[in-house]
Amino acid sequence: MSMPFRHEDKSELQRQLRDLICLAVVGDHVRWVLKGDDELGGWLAEATGKWRLWADRVATQLVAAGIAPDGRVRSLVKDLALNWVPDGWLSGDDARRLIAERLALVGEWARYRHSQAGGTDAELFDLVASGLEAQLCARQLSGGSLADPVRR
Repeated sequence: MSMPFRHEDKSELQRQLRDLICLAVVGDHVRWVLKGDDELGGWLAEATGKWRLWADRVATQLVAAGIAPDGRVRSLVKDLALNWVPDGWLSGDDARRLIAERLALVGEWARYRHSQAGGTDAELFDLVASGLEAQLCARQLSGGSLADPVRR
């Protein structure tokens, strides 16, 4: 039994889904090519799991709205330039910088989506934004955080 397509615009949920899936893929890759930073590698293993759980919640919300979630590779490559990772091995400092920049950007987009949405969509965007902000601000790694704290 298929759900009827609803015409309300859920494109921001689709974008959030794509952002979280890409963040998890980048996180896994960085963990695999990370040199000499087991602490960051362990944190990434845990963080990518959370990003996937949030992506699953977004996908579930899309399904509830009668819209097929789009996590196809074809859709993910739309943001290829944003998810660029250099070839080869990464030092801990380079990996932290790369993850922090991407985490801050995805968090900022989720926070903006929250400000524009209503109802259960707004609640979900807030959950994602708050989670990403907490990861960025609170996680201390090797004498510093992933990035400078977000100023409000």
